[in-house]
Amino acid sequence: MKITREQLAVLESLQCQRLSSDSDNMYLVESFYNDTNDTIAQTLKNEAYGEDESKSVAYYIVKHPNGQILFFFSLKCGLLFDHFIRPDLLEQLQKFAKELSDISDDNTLTPEQRRDITDVMEKIRANKGVTKEDIHKLRQQKLDILEELEKEFNADIARVGKTFSGIELVHFCSNSETDDSWENLGLPQLRGTVIFWYFVVPMVLEALKYVGCQYMFLFAADKSKDEKLVRYYEDQLNFKRPDELATAKPFYDFTCKFMCHEISSLEKEREEFFENFNPSPDNV
Repeated sequence: MKITREQLAVLESLQCQRLSSDSDNMYLVESFYNDTNDTIAQTLKNEAYGEDESKSVAYYIVKHPNGQILFFFSLKCGLLFDHFIRPDLLEQLQKFAKELSDISDDNTLTPEQRRDITDVMEKIRANKGVTKEDIHKLRQQKLDILEELEKEFNADIARVGKTFSGIELVHFCSNSETDDSWENLGLPQLRGTVIFWYFVVPMVLEALKYVGCQYMFLFAADKSKDEKLVRYYEDQLNFKRPDELATAKPFYDFTCKFMCHEISSLEKEREEFFENFNPSPDNV
């Protein structure tokens, strides 16, 4: 059943605020803790304010009407790439681009050859990926790197070097101290689920007005045998574990599970969430 006006009023009473927009927040976060992963809570208490102030990572806190912090999350820009791309392949593509640049001014090139070279150079520059067909078009140039690149293509790899724009959900953490305050709001959905669809998703959709972006992604710090956190992100927020995409991981994320969500589906899924906010009487 659809969210009611009364429930919507409760959500509207919550305040989502940039952490560094109010210096009092530096002291307010001291009481924040999470009984599942307090390391994330320590981030909020230590480096978060400075990172938010410098705009390297955007931190947000969600406050109860009584002023308590219910939740915090953070966002930053990131980059995804084909799962098969490797550091050595990146070096090959860079070498390839350099050789193409060196011959692009050759006066003996036909207009068609020059166009083929320019097209491939632009694909490399814009991280759109290089296809096997692109390599074949340039065979007559007899570049040393061509044979090396051709070996990278097989039946499973159609393109190398393609990247995808993304927004990383860096932190996503509830305040265990305010569990009762959240319960007293009387909402039928989990706290993080509500925060994601009500606050986080509109921010991502707003960003699309100014920049192109294809994915949201995160690293689930899930060490449980039953992957409880991963299943939460899958079931409640519709994140997936892709086979074809990857991203560079900071050292602290090496043990985490990479998950992503196509941004193009977020708006529709958000509408569906609020259309089905309350369980139907048949399921109660």
